[in-house]
Amino acid sequence: MLFSAFCFALMGAFTHSLKETFDWRVTGFARSFINFVLILILARATRQPVIFFNVPSSLWWRSIAGSISILCTFYVFANLPIAEATSLSNLVPIWMAVLIAVVENKLVSRSVLISIVLSVVGVFFIQQPHFDQGSLAVFIGILQALFAAIAVYNLHRTKGLHPTTVVAHFTGVASVITFLVMIPSLAMILDGTKYSWPVIIGLLGVGVTGTAAQLAMTRAYILGNPSVNSTVGLAQVAFATVLDILIWNRVFGFETILGILFITIPTTFFVARVQIRNRAQGI
Repeated sequence: MLFSAFCFALMGAFTHSLKETFDWRVTGFARSFINFVLILILARATRQPVIFFNVPSSLWWRSIAGSISILCTFYVFANLPIAEATSLSNLVPIWMAVLIAVVENKLVSRSVLISIVLSVVGVFFIQQPHFDQGSLAVFIGILQALFAAIAVYNLHRTKGLHPTTVVAHFTGVASVITFLVMIPSLAMILDGTKYSWPVIIGLLGVGVTGTAAQLAMTRAYILGNPSVNSTVGLAQVAFATVLDILIWNRVFGFETILGILFITIPTTFFVARVQIRNRAQGI
């Protein structure tokens, strides 16, 4: 999961570097399609099955919700610095808790409600420096976390399937959905003047890091505790912050730092509390 978090942060950096060259829909399709091709090659090399039909409904939910999450992710990474974009994506554990409460017809716990309130405050602080150009991106980032939570919830229910099969189905569905969304940007892809070596490396980087991150995350969620994985996944914020500083010489304002802390700290304490409770109950 730690390796997955690092690769997702790198993917965000590659995506952000391409924002002046390609529309976010193009990079979203590149991520999905390159991921799909690489997974097919891996599946053939390791003789793992690739199944697109006659699969559990949970896998379809995972693939469709994950595809929508991809579209939201690339919009956010193209319009916000990667540290803020990554922080918003780490609202997933909070959405997950709300989702489980709804599905299992339970009351939302007090710790979740507190985490939600603090996360809303964090979103407010993150939005302030980017209000003119980034208010929609912040909202899309919140939606991305919701769809990612739906995808992860269903991912944990696919324990009987090999990770390669799960990722192949997801990236196949995502390739179709992102291609349909990308159709208005087809002329941009055919413009040969855009394809310098840095751009080509950036597109390949998006696909390769996305593939590695997806495989690692899938294996982690199939084999491990979702709460533990969510906690480790928060390391993505730290990786993204370091990349922002090293690559773009980013200097973080006070409001931005407060926003990131208000989102990540409550989430960390909430997930840690779940882990302690589960351990006490022998789960």
